[in-house]
Amino acid sequence: MSSAKPTPGRDSMLTRVGRFALRALRAAGAELIRRGYAAALMAVILYASWQSVSYLITQLMTPPRTPAQIAQLPRRVDEALLHGHRPDWTGLAAVENPRTPLAHFHRFDTWLQSDPRNDCTRSGCHAPLPHSERKEVRAFLNMHATSIQCGVCHVQSDATPLELTWYSVSDGRASEPPALLRAIAWLDTHPTPAAAPSWTADDQRTLLGLVGDAVRQSDDDPTLVRLAAHLDAFRAGSSGFADAVEEARIVVRRALRGAYGTKLALRGGADRPILGHPGTAGAIRDWLANGAAATGQQRENMLRAVHPRKRETPLDCGACHREQGSLIDFARLGYPETRRRELHEPAIFRMIEHISKGEPFHLPDIGVGPRP
Repeated sequence: MSSAKPTPGRDSMLTRVGRFALRALRAAGAELIRRGYAAALMAVILYASWQSVSYLITQLMTPPRTPAQIAQLPRRVDEALLHGHRPDWTGLAAVENPRTPLAHFHRFDTWLQSDPRNDCTRSGCHAPLPHSERKEVRAFLNMHATSIQCGVCHVQSDATPLELTWYSVSDGRASEPPALLRAIAWLDTHPTPAAAPSWTADDQRTLLGLVGDAVRQSDDDPTLVRLAAHLDAFRAGSSGFADAVEEARIVVRRALRGAYGTKLALRGGADRPILGHPGTAGAIRDWLANGAAATGQQRENMLRAVHPRKRETPLDCGACHREQGSLIDFARLGYPETRRRELHEPAIFRMIEHISKGEPFHLPDIGVGPRP
C-alpha cells in the first residue's frame, strides 16, 4: 500500500489559518473584556450618580428628623419627667456632669431618681420637686426632696431626735443605709497605703461590691458605672487600681445627691416607713375631685382632712443641720463621720436662711472633699 504524503505548501496554509483564527479569537476576547469593563464602569458611575442625586433631593425635600435623644431633652423638671427609670438622653449618658432642663434653677451633678412610693406625689397632689414658690430657695429645698420623704419636714412628730428609717424607692420597704454612704465610710477608714504592695484583692472585692451596689441603686448612674469599670479593670496591687481608688474618693461624694436609691422617712410601726398621712385616701379623692372649686373655709377643711398630721411650720435648716440638738441622728442612720461634719456645717444653711429672709449674705468659704 502506498500513503499520500502532505505537501509542504498545504501544511503552511493550515498553519497560517490557525494562527489567524487564534489572533482573531484573542482580539475578540480582549475587545469583549474592554467593553465589559467599560459597561461595568458606566453602571457604577450611573448608580453612584443616581444615589448622589437621590440623596441630595431626599435631604433637601425631606430632611431627617432630629434624634429623639436630643429633640426630647426636657425644658422643665416635672412629675412626668421624674417618674420611671433614667431617661436615655445623650446628655445624661455621655458626659460626667449632665446639663439640667433649661428652666431649672441649678445644674445637677447627677440625675434625680423618681420615688413612685411617695404618697404625697403619687396621689397626684404634689410634684416630685414640690418647692416652687420662691426661686431664691427652691433649688436648695428640692435638693432635700431627692433624699428625704416629705413627712420628715412636714409631718408632726414629738420624737427628739426624729424616729427615721431608710426605705427603698423601688418598693417602699425599710432598707439599710445606701451603698454610697457605706462606700464613703469604707474609703474614710482605709487611707491610701504608704508602702507597696498597697491594695489587696479583698480590698478590691469589697470596694467594687459597694460601688456595684451603688450603681444598681442609682439606676445605672453613668459616673458610677465608669468608676466600677475602672476598679474592675486593674489588678489589686497595681498602680492603676491605686489611681482608681483615689478616683473613687471623689466620685462617690459627687454622686451623693439623688443617687442613693433610698430615702429617709419617719418610722412607723414594725419599723415601716411612713410615706404619707395615714387614713386619708378618701379625703385625697375628695380633694382631687372637688378641691379646685372649693373656696374659703370649705377649702381649708378639705386640706386639713388631707393633711391631718401636718406641722404648722415646716422644719427649718437649723433644726437638723447642727451638731448639738439636731433632730436627725446622722450617726445612727449610717452617715460616716466626714459626711456628718459636712451636714453639721452651719455656713451654708445660714446663707440660705439669709436669702429666704431677704438679708445680705456672703458666700461661705468651703473646701472640696473631706476635711483632714
